[in-house]
Amino acid sequence: MDTFSIVLFLVSFISLLAGAIWLIWSNATSRSVRDFNTGRLSGTWTTEVKKPVHPEMVGVEPGEQLLGVTFEKKTECDLEEYRDLQARIEELRQELEDPWDDEEDDDGGSAVVRR
Repeated sequence: MDTFSIVLFLVSFISLLAGAIWLIWSNATSRSVRDFNTGRLSGTWTTEVKKPVHPEMVGVEPGEQLLGVTFEKKTECDLEEYRDLQARIEELRQELEDPWDDEEDDDGGSAVVRR
């Protein structure tokens, strides 16, 4: 029984070691790491067209270089921009208000009785 537990431990150790090495290798050669190393994640990059797929790329030939830009996200806004945005939101709310909620149209809500 002692030899069986040693063999089981060695098999588990070797399989875990192989899995760890494979995981490290696959992460090191992943697309995101390659993109970072080529400068894509830093803002501006170029790439070559392999085949035109998108309708906007009809005139683009394979091998032609394209320019790509990554814009920084805005984390803060000016107080005046914020006020303009709130005014626009309030204006849209008034436009989208349900016309059936208006109580002036129902003349007090009394029912019509016919005899």
